Amino acid sequence: MEKPRVLVADDNEATCTLLTALLHTDFVVETANDGHEAIEKLKSRQYAAILLDLLMPVADGYAVLDFLKSEAPHLLQRVVVVTAALSPRETQRVSTYKTCAVVRKPFEVEELQSIVRQCADLTGGDSFLGRPLLSGGMILLLADLIVRH
Repeated sequence: MEKPRVLVADDNEATCTLLTALLHTDFVVETANDGHEAIEKLKSRQYAAILLDLLMPVADGYAVLDFLKSEAPHLLQRVVVVTAALSPRETQRVSTYKTCAVVRKPFEVEELQSIVRQCADLTGGDSFLGRPLLSGGMILLLADLIVRH
């Protein structure tokens, strides 16, 4: 049985690398470096979950959310907004899209894994998702090491 696909849309290479490392056991992880690339991928492939940053070049996360709202509204329930940009105004704006979840950066690994699994509607099975792999402090250390190299 083929693993479900997840799209990670984030312009930060370290974040994409970390999310891929955290999710690759249970998902085929594809990345997009900006909103336009994410929209193009969403036009051609189905994803069990979409992890979406809000602040990206070319087209931001809101452009992706707008695309989904008009072209595939059922996919909004599979979107996990993963972003550091969460002012009260941003939080209110995101809530209008009725996404699956919003996760602030930096995030807790176990919480994010659990949320992605829930949004992808995966239940049961032998999975590493939900098992403690790294602490929040370790994820920040890894991100720092990746950015420096």
